[in-house]
Amino acid sequence: MILRARLKASVLAICAAAILSLPTTARATTINSSLDASLTTGSLAGTNFNVSFSYDDSALTGTGQEYVSLLSFDFTLQGAQFTRADIEQGGQAVFLNGALQYVTAAYFPPPPSNSQVSDIAFGFGGRGIIGYIDLNREFGLGSYVLTSAVPEPSSFLSLLLGLVTLLLIRLWRPPAA
Repeated sequence: MILRARLKASVLAICAAAILSLPTTARATTINSSLDASLTTGSLAGTNFNVSFSYDDSALTGTGQEYVSLLSFDFTLQGAQFTRADIEQGGQAVFLNGALQYVTAAYFPPPPSNSQVSDIAFGFGGRGIIGYIDLNREFGLGSYVLTSAVPEPSSFLSLLLGLVTLLLIRLWRPPAA
């Protein structure tokens, strides 16, 4: 019985030390995220596509409105590939009190060679708005919805250590008298 108590205490001490050794200060990390986009009016109405983007959150203070440059912003629209390097205006993630609100990115001529649009812009008409001009110079609108960001690996590690600790406590709990 004493051996079991010592083993339990040792395992708990190891788990506590592991959790406490994790960094407690925020550190720079690349956040990968995406948005689901849909063109709703104009010649490309009914076109849906996904945009993947990333940014570095190290400059965020969590207070007020803040702008962070996008590290990537990539999507394929009807076979034409658009990348962060093609952005002519914007290219920012916009935050309010530390929460991602929307992104801005505008692509102007020349578009990729096989593109069905001459211009496309995200976020300039407001949160979740897309505007585009097709090759016939007709205007169209769309919208986008931000999807969840991928948590950083240390969050998964903390969760895993906590669950393992709870499991060990449950397994080594002495039987009720």
